[in-house]
Amino acid sequence: MSEQIQDAATSSNLVRETIAKKIRSVFKNKCERILLVHPLQLDEDKIDPPIARNRRYYSYPPYSLGVLSTNLKKRGYLPHIVDLNYEVFNYICGSYENLVTPEVMKRLWTEKLERTIAEFKPNLVGLSCTFTMGHYLLVRSADFIKKHYPSLPVIAGGVHVTNAPNHVLKEGKNIDFVSLYESDVSFCDLIDFVNGKKTEESLTQIGTLIDGRLVAIKERTPPDAQDLNVIPDYGNLPIGRYNRIGEIGTFRYWRPEDALGGSVLSNRGCRAKCTFCSVSNFNGSGVRARSIESVVDEIQLLRDQYQIRHITWLDDDLFFNEVRAFKLFQEIAKRKLDITWDASNGVIASAAVVHEELVHAAAESGCIGMYFGVESGNDQILRSIKKPSGVKHFKKLGETMKKYPQIFTRGFLIIGFPNETLGQIRDTINLSIEMDLDWYTVQLLTPLPSTPIYNEMVNLGLIEQGSLNTDGEGYTMFSVRESERQRRKEEAQTLEAKRFHNFFEGKLDAIPTKEELNDLWFLADYQINYVKILSQTHPVKLKKMQKFLTDVSDRMAVGNPLSNLFLSTIESKLGHAEEAERRLQISNSYLTNSDYWQRRFQVLHIGSSAKKAA
Repeated sequence: MSEQIQDAATSSNLVRETIAKKIRSVFKNKCERILLVHPLQLDEDKIDPPIARNRRYYSYPPYSLGVLSTNLKKRGYLPHIVDLNYEVFNYICGSYENLVTPEVMKRLWTEKLERTIAEFKPNLVGLSCTFTMGHYLLVRSADFIKKHYPSLPVIAGGVHVTNAPNHVLKEGKNIDFVSLYESDVSFCDLIDFVNGKKTEESLTQIGTLIDGRLVAIKERTPPDAQDLNVIPDYGNLPIGRYNRIGEIGTFRYWRPEDALGGSVLSNRGCRAKCTFCSVSNFNGSGVRARSIESVVDEIQLLRDQYQIRHITWLDDDLFFNEVRAFKLFQEIAKRKLDITWDASNGVIASAAVVHEELVHAAAESGCIGMYFGVESGNDQILRSIKKPSGVKHFKKLGETMKKYPQIFTRGFLIIGFPNETLGQIRDTINLSIEMDLDWYTVQLLTPLPSTPIYNEMVNLGLIEQGSLNTDGEGYTMFSVRESERQRRKEEAQTLEAKRFHNFFEGKLDAIPTKEELNDLWFLADYQINYVKILSQTHPVKLKKMQKFLTDVSDRMAVGNPLSNLFLSTIESKLGHAEEAERRLQISNSYLTNSDYWQRRFQVLHIGSSAKKAA
């Protein structure tokens, strides 16, 4: 971990004794009632209500808390889950107020939290935090709890907590302990220790501040094969409604209309060791799988109990162990569950091309969408970030996926790697065009704590040690590029817009600055995703683009002149003259009032090219 966990003494036994002593001092009574809290995932002033009402923010059920709830019940304890993120977004989506202010949002989650504690009377509160942008809400949630219930123990866990334990404890002074890594077993062992059921030797994966320093038991107790076969118990959470207040997965536009979405985790970990990814830090090396029966039983329960008909896999390496994956897809098809599914977290490209039978089985079992982690089209960059797939795999993948037009294919791309040149970014653009996946998500590199690339960038002086990106920019999870907020930025940046130019017309060995990467993001997105539409004639491809760009234009970035212009081109090619004209008018109307977009259209000759294609 980049935030190095320091032992209080050279003896690991002394560390365990020190932490055990603090646990005894914090827990004054038995611990039988455990409140598990999913905090608001983004600061209130960074939530845009119009975007929320368009269901643009992600709204996944708290899967890990559901698993923990099941495990706690098995040990004889009484857990209760409260999802403050759901409470806020459900209110926004159902509110007729024109403006839901940050103050209103804060009142919503604080009142819900205080009311729940008063009614449930927990002996412990566990706070979960998966993403870095939720850091300050995690801290503020703990502060609120301790303000009203000073003696109530608070423990924080989750991916972000594991990635940045020093930050969490030093800024979250009201967090008593951090539960590190996967806490399926270790958290329950902690509760058993508090209740005198286990000795301090059972304590693992727990950290705390001692005299202002982070002290932690590094020893892990990862869930074994049997521990993994757990179906989450969400209690009274309205799991069937989550899809109605936000996104679950990234293929809403392509899945069956009105199909409620849910999420399932089939296996944990990833075989890859990509330097920008924190999966191996959290899950450890390798991949551990649940039994096929357990996974499919969970899907069936979601369908029968919550009427969920579409599943998003949470797996980071869904195709790991090709024999198991093949049998999993076969079992889904065999049970005739009448569901569809997508792999929004991504599939390793080399696994798909080496075992094409998996893609076929996936399609037969209801797959309608797959993301692939491409990241770069330059072999040097791919080697430096330790991608398990190379350019040759990506090219073959493009050919393979053309055989399955029912699957909407998307690729993850990243620009802004350390010392990445314009020429190397150009390679990524060229490869993506050649692969011809249906769409690509272009992101700026956002280094996560505890990843090798984070340390590399610190050593190069590109970022400061200990820095956190908590604003949500750069993350797929809360991307606001295609949003109403981005529109306001575009309208405000008249002067910046006049400095826009096509970087690829200059020297390609130059390394772009951080400021230039924002314009490069736009250039890459345009050249990869939009230009190909001009020459596209395949009816299925056009239908896919129609579905996607309609979603972009009417929900994700209402009125966006680029998406509406190219949607006009698509509608014209499909023979929908009236709709084509309507979309063109929307684009022109927006363009008239935006210097930001006018400049980009002029530099890239966008309008004239689209009209010729139509």
